[in-house]
Amino acid sequence: MMKMSFHLEPLEKMNNIDTIKELANLKVHEILSDLGINYTDRYHSLTAPCPIHGSDRIDSWSYHVDRGIWRCFSRDCDKKYDSDIFGLVKGMKSCSFGEAVDYIKKFVDLNISKEKLKAILDARNNREFVIKTKRTNKQNKIYPEECLSTLEYHGYLESRGFSRTTVEEYHVGIGKSTGKYMSNRIVFPVRNINGEIIGFTGRSLFEDWKERGIPKWLHSRDLDVKNNLFNIDRANRNLVEKESAIIVEGPLDVLRLEDSGIRNSVAIFGKKMYSPQMFILMSLGVVKLYLALDNDAAGQSGTDEIVKLTRNFFNIKVVKLPKNKKDIGELSNSEILEVASGI
Repeated sequence: MMKMSFHLEPLEKMNNIDTIKELANLKVHEILSDLGINYTDRYHSLTAPCPIHGSDRIDSWSYHVDRGIWRCFSRDCDKKYDSDIFGLVKGMKSCSFGEAVDYIKKFVDLNISKEKLKAILDARNNREFVIKTKRTNKQNKIYPEECLSTLEYHGYLESRGFSRTTVEEYHVGIGKSTGKYMSNRIVFPVRNINGEIIGFTGRSLFEDWKERGIPKWLHSRDLDVKNNLFNIDRANRNLVEKESAIIVEGPLDVLRLEDSGIRNSVAIFGKKMYSPQMFILMSLGVVKLYLALDNDAAGQSGTDEIVKLTRNFFNIKVVKLPKNKKDIGELSNSEILEVASGI
């Protein structure tokens, strides 16, 4: 099953330690101040030089308020002491787990009623859900699976070295009807994390698309790219297991990685990553991002912007592609495996 970022057992099944932890996360600002941690409040995270090993970097440590976990990006202090609030106290005070629990108890009300605690946690879960999805009143359209019958196999991707098996597994094809919105395009169904079809994106079959004055990629009008990631439906189990994601620009990059047996990649539909996409990955427990955008100036600029957006939430590594290759999609399987050896 998919691991969510803020999963709660039913209240009656929570033991005392779980209750203390959840209540402590509601008082985290007070606790950090008492521990002498001078932090900067940035959106839904608190950042500081790591207070445990005394880093000089102002962003080497982060506490994610909604998830109730902290990270040390310099020396992995969170792995040494545990990444929850108790581990933070253990690291700061060089004390045992029991002593950390006793310290935290000073800040929480253990006499709180089950009803009140449940209301607090329900409200917090709802806030987390809203933050992650950024939903509007307009819901994503869900297409029936039968719509895939309008697509038929086309040899374009196979001519570029993609395996027919992978192409067919992703139900990639060309529309049977002419004169339509996606005519003369290789069309990729886009699915949400539940596997439901929420739209389509298409790559022009014309290599001179720029001279023709048409976009290389075209999305269906109802596809909300900001709130979705291509391949999230197939990759989510591997994202949970590996706690890492390979971030690429488009579906062809994903298919190339899949052909090479790499199952934890998602595409952001371009060079810009949006906060809701980031929160989807966080909800799956992803803690490390491998950025593999195109090997050009625009890709570098996009990479820099993603680093700025995500650096307080993830460990980040920029994947270096061979200089003569524009993107992941142009690499052979052997080149993919060579690049992946550093991941």
